[in-house]
Order: sequence, then structure tokens, then C-alpha cells
Amino acid sequence: LNVEEKVVATLGRDGGVQGLEVKGDLQLMVSDPNSGKMTVAVSFGTNAGFQFKTHPNINKQLFAEQSVLGLKDASRSFPPGNALGVLKWRLQTTEANMVPLTVNCWPSMAGDGTCEVSMEYELVRQMELQGVTMTIPFPPGCDAPRVTCEDGEATYSARNNALVWAIPLISKSNPSGTLEFSVAGGGPRGLFSLPLGS
Repeated sequence: LNVEEKVVATLGRDGGVQGLEVKGDLQLMVSDPNSGKMTVAVSFGTNAGFQFKTHPNINKQLFAEQSVLGLKDASRSFPPGNALGVLKWRLQTTEANMVPLTVNCWPSMAGDGTCEVSMEYELVRQMELQGVTMTIPFPPGCDAPRVTCEDGEATYSARNNALVWAIPLISKSNPSGTLEFSVAGGGPRGLFSLPLGS
């Protein structure tokens, strides 16, 4: 079994959630042809607001009543050697308590017209997030920022006019991090909202 889940959130300057989307996929790969007629019991926990969809060949009634994934035609086998997506799920919400981390932004204007921003993230759920990216859009006409990044890597994309902060892993052992940057030609209002994804 392989589980992949992607979380995309858009946060405002003050941390408010403008949108959160979670998409997941469960794939089954049978390596032994003799095990192809298996069923898989899944445990979901509390998932209010999530929508679940099974593959068309999965027995929907068995899944709905018992949370078990098995083929509609019990005489058939799952194809050996090929990963098959058997279950997908999705959640869309604006509820802040569903976002797995908080992001705080502290912008201030310096006397020379430069906007200085300190950002920090903090994991608020017991989970591991891999491949996290936060994109800070800049208003047109801004210069490339001066960046200090303690966690992960931050790169400026002149083409997209945005700073991209990439953090490979946020987990219990690395639950928080900071980024500081300063940019001339842009105030705090032009730098937000903040899309982030994992």
C-alpha cells in the first residue's frame, strides 16, 4: 500500500485561512499473484468534511458498510505488479483548525522605504509534512529581496515575482522555523496572501 496526500493552503497576512484543500490517494500493488483476491480494511479516524471515492472496480457497498476495499467481482484478482489507485479523498475548507501548521508574518517598514519581514512556521498537529513550499508573492516593481533563511532554502523567482521558501521536512523533531527578508519597493499589503503546499 502506498499513501500520497497533498495539502494546499492559502493564508492571509494575519494567519487567517482563505482556503485549504487536501487531496489523497491510496494505491495498492500486489506483488504475489496468489494474493490478488485480497481485501484491505482501512481505518479512517475522524474525517468530518472529507469526501471519499473508490475505484469503479471496488465494491462500494463493502467499503461504505465495513471500510473494506475489495473488488466488486470477488472472483477476480487485483492485477499483480501494477500499482492501482483504489481510493481517493478530498477536503476543501476555510477552517483554521484544519491547517497542520501556523505561519506568522511580521512585516515592518524601515525608514529607507524597505519592507522588512520576519516569518515563522510552527507545526500544530502531530504529523510529518514533506516537501513544504511557501510562496510569498511580491508586488510589481520590487527588487530581489535580501534573505536570511535558518530552515530550508529560500529562492527568489524574478519570473514569478515571488520568494519561494522550501522546507524538506516539518515534523516533531523540526516543528518550527524562521525566514527573514527585506525588499525595497513594496509594502506589507502587496506581499500577502500566502499560498503554501505540501
